[in-house]
Formats: sequence, structure tokens, C-alpha cells
Amino acid sequence: MRRVTLFINGTNKNGKVVAVYGTLSDLLSVASNKLGIKASSLYNGKGGLIDDIALISDLFM
Repeated sequence: MRRVTLFINGTNKNGKVVAVYGTLSDLLSVASNKLGIKASSLYNGKGGLIDDIALISDLFM
């Protein structure tokens, strides 16, 4: 199982740890629900756009 910590862009507080399953669209839906926003894209900790769920690993935590 892979997991990531989600934050609202530009913040490093109130993160939510979630499991990574399914598609990128599924993860965006989970991010939207957990963070209370409409998530349309995901970025790694250094600002790189995540455009494929296969790019996500526990290393991004």
C-alpha cells in the first residue's frame, strides 16, 4: 500500500494521510473530500506536478 500526506497548496499544516488506490482522478476526489476543497491537480513537496498516479510513492511524504 502506498500512502501520501495531502496539504492545501502553499501550506504545511493540517495534512491528511490517505492511501493511494485507483486512478489519479480517484485520488483527486479523495483529496477534495479530505481537505474540503475542489482539488484539480497534485504536486510533490518540491512543486512538481503529479500527472500519473504511478509517480506517487511513500517517498513524497
